[in-house]
Amino acid sequence: MVDPVAVSKRSTVGKIMFDAAMLVIQLGVIAWGCWTAYEIRTYAIKTFGRIIHEFDPWFNYRATEYLHEHGRVKFFTWFDHMSWSPLGRPVGTTIYPGMQFTAVGIFHVLKFVGLPMSLNDVCCLIPCWFGVIASLLTGGIAYESTGSLSAFAAATVAMPIMPTQLIILTIIITGGIAYESTGSLSAFAAATVAMSMMPAHLMRSIGGGYDNESIAVTAMCLTFYLWMRSLHSEKSWPYSIAAAFAYFYMAAAWGGYVFVINLVGAHAGVLMVMGRFNFKLYRAYSIFYGLGTLLAIQIPVVCPLGLFVVFQLLWLCELTVIKKTWSPLKKLVVRVLSLLLASALFAGVIYLLMPTGVLGPVSLRVRSLFIQHTRTGNPLVDSVAEHKATSPDAYWQFLHYACFVAPVGAVFTILFGRRGDGKYFILIYAVIALYFANKMNRLVILLGPVAAGLSGVALGLIFDWCMASFANGLSALLPSRPQPPPVDSPMAPQPEGGAGPLASPAPPTPSKKDPKKAEKERKAELLRLENESRTTPARRIYAMGQKGAASAQKLYNTRFVKLSCTAIAVMLLSRAPAPAQEFYQWSDNIAQQLGSNPHVLVKARLNDGTEVMARFNDIAEVMVADYMDGYNFLKKKTPKDARILAWWDYGYQITGIGNRTSLADGNTWNQAHIALIGKMLTSTEPKAHKLIRHMADYVLVWAGGGGDDLAKSPHLARIASSNFPKHCGSDRTCNNFGFYKGYQDPTPMMGKSLLYRLVANQVFPGVTINQSLWEEVFRSKYGKIRIYKVKDVDMKSRKWSADPANKLCDRPGSWYCPGQYPPAIWPHLPAHFLKGHRLSPNSTAEENAAAMAGSKGKPKE
Repeated sequence: MVDPVAVSKRSTVGKIMFDAAMLVIQLGVIAWGCWTAYEIRTYAIKTFGRIIHEFDPWFNYRATEYLHEHGRVKFFTWFDHMSWSPLGRPVGTTIYPGMQFTAVGIFHVLKFVGLPMSLNDVCCLIPCWFGVIASLLTGGIAYESTGSLSAFAAATVAMPIMPTQLIILTIIITGGIAYESTGSLSAFAAATVAMSMMPAHLMRSIGGGYDNESIAVTAMCLTFYLWMRSLHSEKSWPYSIAAAFAYFYMAAAWGGYVFVINLVGAHAGVLMVMGRFNFKLYRAYSIFYGLGTLLAIQIPVVCPLGLFVVFQLLWLCELTVIKKTWSPLKKLVVRVLSLLLASALFAGVIYLLMPTGVLGPVSLRVRSLFIQHTRTGNPLVDSVAEHKATSPDAYWQFLHYACFVAPVGAVFTILFGRRGDGKYFILIYAVIALYFANKMNRLVILLGPVAAGLSGVALGLIFDWCMASFANGLSALLPSRPQPPPVDSPMAPQPEGGAGPLASPAPPTPSKKDPKKAEKERKAELLRLENESRTTPARRIYAMGQKGAASAQKLYNTRFVKLSCTAIAVMLLSRAPAPAQEFYQWSDNIAQQLGSNPHVLVKARLNDGTEVMARFNDIAEVMVADYMDGYNFLKKKTPKDARILAWWDYGYQITGIGNRTSLADGNTWNQAHIALIGKMLTSTEPKAHKLIRHMADYVLVWAGGGGDDLAKSPHLARIASSNFPKHCGSDRTCNNFGFYKGYQDPTPMMGKSLLYRLVANQVFPGVTINQSLWEEVFRSKYGKIRIYKVKDVDMKSRKWSADPANKLCDRPGSWYCPGQYPPAIWPHLPAHFLKGHRLSPNSTAEENAAAMAGSKGKPKE
């Protein structure tokens, strides 16, 4: 006689062994993904050492040093007069300080736990650490969409970096939470792996690239994961509080917080339109938006603010108007009428506020995301390559196979995603992120997490199916075992105490419900049964689908189909390593390319093919370090109060490395001032000198080909023309400022410009500078940087600009004290440059107007 208990034990042991093997594989993939995320981001650090890269990160590092040395209060009241000379920059009101506080916080924590690390090293490694965390969070998003932790792991292997101890701790905590929720790790694992090496995220998270996006993407993923988690059930609302704090961190780190708050609002709005509005959604969104906005202390964005008001109105209707006994159609009509009323009120408020100026016009960058055109109309914005539309090649470069796998993941999410509101979020995220990425090249970074997440969903679920098919096929090949009797069979094993099918039934528990409440529940149940009993086309189609699914399931369980699925699974698993290796190699090459040019140090080849490398002074042997040599010259060979004129791209490095005052930096908060710099550099030598002698002591140019100043020169003239309309004559596009066939064949306007003369001086035949106006004091070994001293500097203007009495403080003793242009150049500037300018604190309006003679709205060329 068959022992049913033994049969049950054998099947249970087999299932446990299979689940244990799957768990080991999935955790191994997640661990490998975290390790890969860290390693792939450290190529630049291994090659060049722990130095800051690019341009913007140097300002971030300088601001971090200031916060560390002076504290929080002085940081937020820091008016920097070493940048944007002579005006200065209010750093406290023009910076997202999340990165600085994060770096200083990590610095102090490491010091406290006995693992001291220099502030420079912390800043260099932050992109690596946060890359690992972002990979894990991307896996979490994939897991929330499907309930599969294999998708989580695959998405994680495509993103960041972290110290070994923190990697292990994060894996244990994150994996534990996810495993306790569903017990499946496949989608988790696949998404983790995908994110760890996704080029779209690598481009902003390379070691040494101390940029805002390196922590902001992690904060964004954390916000999205917690928001999805808050919609699990009625008891999940505390996660919305955590999501609000994550959003606050995101808002402190990057201007992309606008995308986050709008995307969450779009998800909530779509759920509302789908008829999924309920108290769970209302409470989660109200807490997230209300607390998040309060923490961020930002002006609410129009779309989410309107949705927040609509949610309050809808819930008011739920409490006061809509009754539980109403039919679904009647409830829908009332909700639609409420939405129409809310929309009318919202439109009325906008109509009343627009003329008052409370709601300003949308910025050019934002407008460019919605209006079909080729240029924003602002030459400064148009000059930045990252602001251009994304090409098809860029998608392949930064997403690679995810371009094809992610759409499959989207289909799988729709068909097989877990029931609930969370799975719709990743789909809405994909659509909106794709739209914005298509409009602006730099926004491809927003596609990184969702592409990795959806790829993880596809790969994780396919892996789950392959393993299940393999197990089913193996069982079909083995000799059939007697099946245990049904639970309700008399032969079924009975637990101790006699409970079972043959045991006496337990006496019914007397109801303790209130009679009135019980009657209400009985009526509600009758109404539900009545609705279900109605025959509709949708119900008939659903019933047919159920029958078809049952038939398909019966067919699927046949021996032939099981063996066929096993063969397909073996084929898929055998072919998977080749594209996986190709994706890894592609991402690895991208990471090496990104890390091979930190801008201040350069890998290059001489004409004879010999490879040389730029290295930092104290890190390794110096072979080619033109840019570092140039900035070190400023630091060591020029006066501490020297003012350096250069194109605005280099300002961060001039102040961060050279520790000298720059006329502008990489921030674009004052476009008119940048236009003035463009006018100085693209004017003829005599005209340029008349302005520069009042504002700068040295002029620095990038030369030597490649991305030097001559390559950027057409943009300089167009930007100048935006504020000086006559700068290029009647041609506002400044096409007459350029080259015919090459750098040695310039147009007349280009050939006479100061910029061309400084870059090509004694390099191109017949090109020299006016030595009575300029003196070359530094030329780097390979000619990448040239520095000229300005002769006949106007000391009166210099002294006037440096005098604290000539600062335009908003009140006595205030920290907010912008500088002024020296009066000697007032007649050469348009009126909007001189708003609020005065000769002295006691000068009269007539005296100020006399000094500005000729500047009433029309520039003097």
